[in-house]
Amino acid sequence: MLMDQLAAMRVFAEVAELGSFSAAAKSLGLSRPSVSTQVAALEKHLGVRLFDRTTRRVALTRDGARFLGGCRLVFSELRAVEDELGASGERPAGRLTVHLAAALGRQLLMPALPGFLARYPSLDVDVRISDRLVEPPDEGVDVAVRAGSVSNPRLAVRSAAASHWITCASPDYLDRHGWPQTPVGLRSHQLIGYRGAGAAKPHGWIFREGRRQLALEPVCRATLDDPEALLAAAARGAGIIQTMDLLAAPALERGALAIVLPGTAVRGPPVSVIYPRVGEESASVRVFAAFAVELLGRCQRRAAAATGL
Repeated sequence: MLMDQLAAMRVFAEVAELGSFSAAAKSLGLSRPSVSTQVAALEKHLGVRLFDRTTRRVALTRDGARFLGGCRLVFSELRAVEDELGASGERPAGRLTVHLAAALGRQLLMPALPGFLARYPSLDVDVRISDRLVEPPDEGVDVAVRAGSVSNPRLAVRSAAASHWITCASPDYLDRHGWPQTPVGLRSHQLIGYRGAGAAKPHGWIFREGRRQLALEPVCRATLDDPEALLAAAARGAGIIQTMDLLAAPALERGALAIVLPGTAVRGPPVSVIYPRVGEESASVRVFAAFAVELLGRCQRRAAAATGL
């Protein structure tokens, strides 16, 4: 009975996080009726309504929001116990040096850092954020989170999330300038490009057309060297951008950005947690890796719900 209730709580939490019974079913690998049945059974058990349901949206009730907070506490405590058991009794302690890719670190991982620190009070974390490619144990780094392939055979690689390149702009910009219908049609719009450190020109844009990919060299009105600044400029109506769905999901959820050219998204780089393969990784590395993989997996599910990918 307890395991059934825990399973129903996880289903409920997934519906609450994604705001959709269908998206939760897809994320959990369950049928839509199974998700509805488990949530209904949980509501009957608790004697309260957890969601207000309409044909267009699912919203938490006040009781649902309170219960979601309780679910998160339960899941956090369970993960903490599982992590400590997995560490064979060795408690995470001391100093852990972590390197994070800049935008992923600031936007996705840093907001969750207080919860991680509270879970492991004996662990001190030295966080370094940049877009340099740092491979543990270089520069004293114990564990790193980054996007892109990893070919170093000395590193253990834990897959954390998939990503997609999506094209988007603010609804205000699109209302003023029109919605492009094809990638070629972007040439008549204001494009905002991203130029990585040391690059001579903005990154090229790519689109899926059926079974093939189309590359486009954007002619940009503005070029920025920071992915977060790129998102901010687009949300304020500066023009159209191409960016990673993991980063754009929050702006898409609140309506600050809208997808342009739906159906043309292309698979982006994988996001991984990496650390030295030599010997067994420490309890500190193990619990941070578990934290990052769980968090980024949740971010991927949010992005999928926001983009329909």
